[in-house]
Amino acid sequence: MVDPRRLLLVEDEPMVAALLQETLAAAGFEVLIAYSALEAKSRAKQFDPDVAILDINLGAGPSGVDLSFLLHKSYPGIALALLTKHPDLRTAGYSKEDVPPGCGFIRKDMVTNSQHIVEAIEGIIESSKHFREDGNPARPFSKLTAAQVEALRLIAQGYTNAEIAKRRNTSVRAVEQLLGAVFTTLHIDVDGPINPRVEAVRRFISAAGTPER
Repeated sequence: MVDPRRLLLVEDEPMVAALLQETLAAAGFEVLIAYSALEAKSRAKQFDPDVAILDINLGAGPSGVDLSFLLHKSYPGIALALLTKHPDLRTAGYSKEDVPPGCGFIRKDMVTNSQHIVEAIEGIIESSKHFREDGNPARPFSKLTAAQVEALRLIAQGYTNAEIAKRRNTSVRAVEQLLGAVFTTLHIDVDGPINPRVEAVRRFISAAGTPER
């Protein structure tokens, strides 16, 4: 009899964790849940996972991205995937260079689709490039550049143009031009009855949640 593949699930939302555990156990995985990166680190050594699914945002302490590098180093050959509400890494404040090579990406809004989740994880185990859902051209903000997404995330955090310019080491004028390009790409009418900055923030929060400062 073949031993079941061991899957480490790191998710700080108990309802999401329970749903995924039920789905994955039914698909033949042995699932260990950890609710934080620190708990995952302390329990992973004995569990020796074949694959790990990590929520990006794990509350206080290390993030799922931080944990992905630790697991990648500690368990050579482990299959990794980030599970998140974000459309892509950029809206979470990361780039593809910030995660280990071969790390997959699964949208959290798909957790109720058990077939999709199982196929995604099977694909990640076989070859993660098949399940980088952050590359879907239909995802929110897919047409924005990395700089434009960063500017949008910063205004969603409540920062002024002056503060954004300081953080990006550029001029306020350059920030204004950058945000103008965001509004244009998102088809937000700057002369309409809706404040374009507020509308851009509304769309960001709708797609990715409220970003932490």
